[in-house]
Amino acid sequence: MKSHFRIRQACAAAILAAARLCAPGPAAAQDNLDEFWTFMSEEARILTVASDTPESVFDSVSNVTVIDRAMIERYNFASVAEALQTMPGLAVLRTYLMHNIPTVRGALQEHYANKVLVMIDNVPMWHAVTGEGDLDRVGIDAVERIEVLLGPASVLYGSNALTGAVNIVLRKAPKGERFGSFTGGLASGAGGYAGRGDVSRTGGLYSGGTGDYSYMVSADSREEAQPALLLKDENRAENSVREYFGARTLNYSGAWGASSLLLNASRSDQNYLGNTLSLASGALFNETREAALASFSHNFSPAWGSLNYTATYDWQRRSVPRDASDNIRSDIVGSRLVNSLDARVSLPRGFYLDTGAAQEYRYAQRYLNYYSNTGANQWDNSLSDRLNRESSLHAQLGLDSGSWKLLAGGRYTNDGHAGDNLSSRASAIYMLDERNSLKALFSQSFRSPTPFEQYFKPSPVTVVGNPDLEPERTESYELAYLASRGNFFAHLTAYHARYKDSIFRDQGEFTRDGFTYPNVNFYANAPEYHAEGLELQVRYSGKHAHAFLSFDRLRGSRHDESDVPAPGAFGLPGGSSWNFKYAPHYNLSGGLAVDSGRFFAASNFNVFGPGRSLRETIPAQFWADASLGYRSGGVKHALAVRNLTDGVVEIPEYVRLRVVETLPLYTGRRLEYTFSYRF
Repeated sequence: MKSHFRIRQACAAAILAAARLCAPGPAAAQDNLDEFWTFMSEEARILTVASDTPESVFDSVSNVTVIDRAMIERYNFASVAEALQTMPGLAVLRTYLMHNIPTVRGALQEHYANKVLVMIDNVPMWHAVTGEGDLDRVGIDAVERIEVLLGPASVLYGSNALTGAVNIVLRKAPKGERFGSFTGGLASGAGGYAGRGDVSRTGGLYSGGTGDYSYMVSADSREEAQPALLLKDENRAENSVREYFGARTLNYSGAWGASSLLLNASRSDQNYLGNTLSLASGALFNETREAALASFSHNFSPAWGSLNYTATYDWQRRSVPRDASDNIRSDIVGSRLVNSLDARVSLPRGFYLDTGAAQEYRYAQRYLNYYSNTGANQWDNSLSDRLNRESSLHAQLGLDSGSWKLLAGGRYTNDGHAGDNLSSRASAIYMLDERNSLKALFSQSFRSPTPFEQYFKPSPVTVVGNPDLEPERTESYELAYLASRGNFFAHLTAYHARYKDSIFRDQGEFTRDGFTYPNVNFYANAPEYHAEGLELQVRYSGKHAHAFLSFDRLRGSRHDESDVPAPGAFGLPGGSSWNFKYAPHYNLSGGLAVDSGRFFAASNFNVFGPGRSLRETIPAQFWADASLGYRSGGVKHALAVRNLTDGVVEIPEYVRLRVVETLPLYTGRRLEYTFSYRF
């Protein structure tokens, strides 16, 4: 009760402060609406996450929201994950094995974030073995905007866009212009159980060009160590642990004439809490990720419309320890080669046809256990040299005429392992006027099982793949209203979503290849379940003040409920589990940014509503940041306090479901200084 009261007090104080600061006065009456409306209508007509043709948030044929560069800088977001945490309908979670898992509308992702497609400049990127995307392949200083599509998106992107898509758009100078930037930062603080939290950050970017050639190149590095905290592991041993994360990224984007090239390379190191959540006297386990991506595209300009060819190669590697001594590690390597051809045909009377074809080769090169001290192989986990091909055709017929924008179509996909799928969508947008629109949307999506989910067979056995898995499927029905009045913008969505054959970790007796495993974790398809929800986003943009408020609430069924056996330790009982058991009752985010002359200040907060773990209830969780800064010319200094309340933000452990009930998402307060110079 006290925790709930403190959160209500903090939210009320934040809203009251926003109301006072945003109340109209003599200066506010002179606020310039041009800047706000230019973004909402003209500059925003570059969103491409929902269509091959640029759209605005008002007439997009999907449910799209955006975080632009101005918002990133106002609230001093330190990463893509931190910015996404403020979006309605999207939460960034973790498990004991993985961090920064984007989760849309409460549809939980297991260790591997393979239900939400992550892209750079509309180019999908994900691991061919385990299927996860990676929000940390681009540093925040290289980001122009983040486009978020909520809802199924397979008609656009095929597999892995099951519940939504995140498109990270790189910064580029306007044609004929040049700019560069350099950013550095340091942070330190104490909190949690003991120790200090330390962060270092640096990055640089340059963009320019001459004639028909333009380019952008960026590089950045971020290292973060959380304050230590006491955590009980699966053996009920209480240890002091200090979680950490580090990432280095390199990006190049170039265009010449009708051709373009995107290059991305990244490496990250992060801790995880062991394959069996046993911490070995507090020692954490280090996971390393490496990735490289190259994508070439060429746009033809036939008289009948447009034709675009794209070729993409995406390589990813993960290295994780399998035992407490770090003597046995797993080397997980996969790659994807994609060729696609997309066309738009202009038809009479405002009609148009979007169509295309794609072929993708996915190579699960290895999931190899080896001895780190000798390099000798230990076990291939039944995941060596597995190749799969997926081919697809898509077509959509649209009408853009006056106040109405209509679209209907589908994608047929043939997967070499998962068989055939047909996903469809239909959209109807009615523009009441240029600042108000109504949307009615229907969309379907699917996700093919990954090689890991189908074939994984380790020694010793931890979890077993299931070759008989069916693809996951989902469909949603949405109604949305978008409106702007004066300096305010609002986006309200109501949806109903159905989830079919969702892939999850079950536990019990399982037979594969004629051998029966007793009481083992294995992958299975869940019965159909559903959810209804509301999402609201409100923004205010004035000359000297900006504010936002995001809220979402969902109600999910428990038709996928399954029994969880007792762990056989500490007298703990078993229980029952279903997807939405672990989703908070609501999520709330808000922020306020003001400036006066060369000075600026901002604060933002996040709330996860009350929720549950396997056996316990989890009270609402609150955290907030605040920053103060000074700018002069191209130089900007900012001082920020992260996690103002110095609390430990806890979320349920929803994968292993044995002894440990919750995991820390954020812990400890820290003070952060950031310097940036634009030239």
